[in-house]
Amino acid sequence: MTVLNLIPQQVTSRILTLLERKKLIKTLIPSQKILNCNAPQGALEVIYKSCHRYGSHKLICVKKNSEHIRLTYHGDNEEFILVNPNGHVYRPLYIVIALDKKDVLLRKIKNRCLSSRDFMCLVMDYHNPMTTVFTMLKDTVHCEVTSKGRGRGPVFFVSEPSRLKAHTVRTPGYQLLILNGMQRRR
Repeated sequence: MTVLNLIPQQVTSRILTLLERKKLIKTLIPSQKILNCNAPQGALEVIYKSCHRYGSHKLICVKKNSEHIRLTYHGDNEEFILVNPNGHVYRPLYIVIALDKKDVLLRKIKNRCLSSRDFMCLVMDYHNPMTTVFTMLKDTVHCEVTSKGRGRGPVFFVSEPSRLKAHTVRTPGYQLLILNGMQRRR
């Protein structure tokens, strides 16, 4: 079995911009059209609409206690909202994101050419407004995990279509591990 060691790196607005350029996530930043609007009534811009077949939206609260990376993807978008209004001290929240959409990643798994460079492991931050709310775009392979240790498992919110299913991505012959410590990358 090939072990793919993932080096956690602190999430930054620069990293989210990179992921957005790769069409893996969508940050909640107003467009220039909205910012430059001078109309008395203001403006409205649809960020995206869910596919009707997935149903209406729901908001869920998620707590992560596992350090096991179980990759999944969804057929539609979902919003991540990291807020900590109670000021709890949580263990780290990591989001592992494949740097290719599901079809390319599945091809790499099948062809046995997957490497740790195909993933980014982000240490999420509850205190930076530029990185605490973003949209994970459909078919982006990802996983949320934490690390062992004392303290509470991290909690966050997700808004998603009410009938959205998670599809597991199996990585036979590979094991993804998060290394201790962080390094800057990219």
